[in-house]
Amino acid sequence: MNFLELVTTLESEWEPSAGFLWKARQGVFDQAGFDRLCTKLKSVSFDENMRLPRRVVSVLWYIPLFMNWQTERVRESKGDIETYVKALAIVTNEVERILGTP
Repeated sequence: MNFLELVTTLESEWEPSAGFLWKARQGVFDQAGFDRLCTKLKSVSFDENMRLPRRVVSVLWYIPLFMNWQTERVRESKGDIETYVKALAIVTNEVERILGTP
């Protein structure tokens, strides 16, 4: 998958109605959407010395931040907050695997 395809597939998770992140913004935890997002993230890997386009990095690192900000929305909507918090940890770990840590 090239960089443009990666950005496009990850950005699709913000699409109204179907995107996992769009649903999280509405306070809904969508297990199928989460599984889809995880599949996308698990398919990503870069060579250690590869230079990444800024947009690729920004789309990736923003996902766990955004999910964290939606935690209260999921709680207020009576969503399964325990599962959501576990999902957030999984996504954070995947992004750390992909981009590394400082």
